[in-house]
Order: sequence, then C-alpha cells, then structure tokens
Amino acid sequence: MNELQLGLIGTGIVILLGVVAYNAWQSSKVKRRIPRSMKGGSQGMVPAAAEHEDERPFIEPSLPAAGKSHPVSAERREPTLARTAVDASHTPPAEDVPEAPDTAQAPAPVEEASPAQIADAATHDDGAPKSNEPSEPKPQASNPKPAAPAGNAAIAPAVVDERIDCVVNLPLGGTINAERVLPLAQRMRRAGGKAVHVEGWVEDPPHWELLRSGGRYTQLRMAVQLANRAGPLNEVEFSEFISQVQTLADAVDALPELPDMMETVGKARDLDSFAAQCDAQLSVNVLSDGAPWSANYIQAVATQDGLLLSRDGTRFVKLDTRQNPVFTLQFGDTNFLRDDLTYKGGDLITLLLDVPVADEDLLPFRLMCDYAKSIGQRIGGRVVDDQRRLLPEAALTGIETQLMSLYARLEQRGLPAGTLSTRRLFGQ
Repeated sequence: MNELQLGLIGTGIVILLGVVAYNAWQSSKVKRRIPRSMKGGSQGMVPAAAEHEDERPFIEPSLPAAGKSHPVSAERREPTLARTAVDASHTPPAEDVPEAPDTAQAPAPVEEASPAQIADAATHDDGAPKSNEPSEPKPQASNPKPAAPAGNAAIAPAVVDERIDCVVNLPLGGTINAERVLPLAQRMRRAGGKAVHVEGWVEDPPHWELLRSGGRYTQLRMAVQLANRAGPLNEVEFSEFISQVQTLADAVDALPELPDMMETVGKARDLDSFAAQCDAQLSVNVLSDGAPWSANYIQAVATQDGLLLSRDGTRFVKLDTRQNPVFTLQFGDTNFLRDDLTYKGGDLITLLLDVPVADEDLLPFRLMCDYAKSIGQRIGGRVVDDQRRLLPEAALTGIETQLMSLYARLEQRGLPAGTLSTRRLFGQ
C-alpha cells in the first residue's frame, strides 16, 4: 500500500467523523426547540381541537328558569305539527306521535325517530278508546280473516285502511320471518308524496300489524295512501308504488293481484274532492289590553299551561289524553328556538284549530275558545277575530253549529274527526 492510498483512507475517515459530529450537533438543536408538552411521547400531546373544545359554538333554545335543555334529547317529547297561521296548507304528519307532556319544564327539540320507530308509534296512535266508551273495531274490507277481538289490549289496530289506501295483498306459500323482508320494506316508505305501509298477517291472535322485528307472517299487504293535503295520488306515484309492490313480491315469491291504475287514480281524486269540502281551520286571537307581551313571557305561560313546543319551534301544541293534537298557539312569527325571546314581542296571540285532526268528542273548538278566554283574563287580553274585533258568545255558538254539519259529513264517510285514518288523510 503506497502513501497515496493511505492518504485517501485517512481523508475519508476524517470526513466521516465530521459528518457524524455535524448530525449530532443538529439533533441537539432540534431537541431544545421541542415544547415540553410533547417530550413525554403521545400521552403528553394535547391536540389543537382539545385546547378549544369549550369554545365550540352550539345552539340551545331559550328556556325559562325552570331548566335548561340541550336541543338534542334521547326521547321524543313533542308532536310534529307543520301547520301555521301563515301557511294554511301545511299540516301535521299523522305519524309523528309525541310522548306524554311534561309541564315541569319547557320542551326542547329532539332527534327524529327512525322510520321503524315512527311506524311502530303509528300503530298505537289510535289504539285507546274515545271518551269513556269502548271503541268499535274499524272495518277492514281487505282482511281475509276475522278481525281480532276488540277486548285484546295487546293488539294495536292496523294502520292500513281501504277507505284512504290502495291495498295490494301478497299471498305467501308459508310463514316467513319479519327479518326477511324488514330491510326491504323499510326502504319503501313513500311513493312520490304519498305514504306507503307494509303489514303482515298474524295467525294467533288473528290480526294485521306493521312489520316488526321478530314477527312471523302468513300473508303480507302493501298500501299507498290515496290522498293527503298535497293532493290525490297521481299516475306517476301509482307507478312507483306498483314497482315497489313487484320488488317486494319478487323477494317473497308472491303473485299479487295488481289494481287498475285509472280506477285507483279516479278513486283518489274522489277522496281528495271530499277532503277538500271538509277541510277547515278555525282561529281565535287574544289581543293585549295594554303593552305588548314579550315572547319570553308567552313561552312561560304556555309551558305552565302544559302546552308542548313543536319541533320547529314556531308554535305550542295542546294535546289530548291520547297525546294527539287539539289546537296550537302561535305568537306572531316568533320562533321560540331561534329568536331572542327577551326582545321579541307582540300584542296578539293566535290559537288555531285544525278541525278534522282534533277528536270531535272533546268539543275542541269550545275547548280552544275557553282557553283563549282563560289566558286573556290571566295576562290581560281579550278574544278577537282576525280583524281584531271582539268575538261575542253568539258568534262562537254559530260556528259550533256549523261544525256539527262538518263532523256529520266526516262520520257519514266513515272518517270521524281525530281518528288515525282521518289525521292521515288531512296530513302530508
């Protein structure tokens, strides 16, 4: 090995030692710059989002001093009534059934129930007898079996009603479990703007019911609503429904007998025409005798009286003992969830009765008028009409007389006011 080779080797060693020394120096500089909170590994690291967790904005309704509630709750507490004095064409969905009212605190908006929960609630919506008298079972022309005993409290009445639905039976070759068809049926909730229901026939005791987990059925039936406040079933909606029927029939190997489209659409138009003749909304107002009321005060009064706040926050709802709506209370255009209730005010309270939706046995118009007088006496107001003119007792009596003829027309059609089928017909 000559001197040149030895010199090159020595130079290489020197360069290598220099690189190692430089890297060690840079590493020590970086370590000195790392914050103390990050030196202990992942356990000592604090994400940026966690540092500002308490500063994230949230929406919470203004509530009286009785309690404060988050806008999302684990249980449903109020009905979904979409009708207002401003938009007279929008009414509550029949399947939105609230829980029992709680007058100890103001209600808050809650999560939407799943389609299965809504359908299950609808089966119990009309199950209690009116007044103190036993209710008669509704006729079901499409039932191939005898109706279930009326005294069996464990059986809820069927939702499907041939008076307002187009019904298609799906005969089966044997018994099937609900789990086989539930996922598919739950996707068939509407055909256009009309509600669709799927029910199964239970042998013991014999009755129709909305499909439920664990159920065993020997026959199925599908139904689409013929009319609602959006109008009658049209050809496009009928075709969509028939497509759904065929899909379900293929899944269960059934051969349904499909209805004629023109006959069904004609029946829908006839039902819609009848509903238009019986569709009535009545309102009375309470006008302040002095200074305007604050929205915060009106909310406190309505809550104390046991009225429940609607999901959209625009009105309070008076419920009957079966948790069905009787009338609503509105305070101008106030939204009790989004507006500043301390500074929002007005001098007029509006009470609104959706006549076909409320149970006629309760005399809902008289109940609403009595409440208007009561709240007026307590907060300093008088009962007036939409033109702010005093409403004499004689005028209220005349309106009640006219209501009797409307109720009689609904009864004659087999759709008494306040029943499940009637609320579906006059819903959305």
